[in-house]
Amino acid sequence: MPVADTEVLFALSPRDPKHSLVMQLLASRADVVVPDVAVLEFQLVLRARGKRPAEVRTAMLALHEAIVRHGMEETQTLSTSSLSLQSELEERYGLSYFDSLVAAAALVSDGRVISDDEAFDRVPGLERIPLKLAGR
Repeated sequence: MPVADTEVLFALSPRDPKHSLVMQLLASRADVVVPDVAVLEFQLVLRARGKRPAEVRTAMLALHEAIVRHGMEETQTLSTSSLSLQSELEERYGLSYFDSLVAAAALVSDGRVISDDEAFDRVPGLERIPLKLAGR
């Protein structure tokens, strides 16, 4: 089951420019999983944007509702071995911290990530499914 990159989570919002692509994706796929690392990044981005704890809580509850409503499954991927892999991917392929966490989550899942972020293309054994193609 392919893992959703954090951009998929943000695109669940109707205000996001990629919202229609993600809605098409979710209408045509029943196998998308949301890794815990993408949920963590989602929350940290909100905090970095200055959202108050109450606003973050509201957003997290809305995210949970959207995940359930669209039939996605949350999965836990954090472990000492996945964090070791994350460090290797970050160093070897020049990925950002969170991209390397999502890549590690995908590699321990089925090796596929749904994302438009081309940084994932640098990782051997990782298949990136662009949003515009993910719904096919």
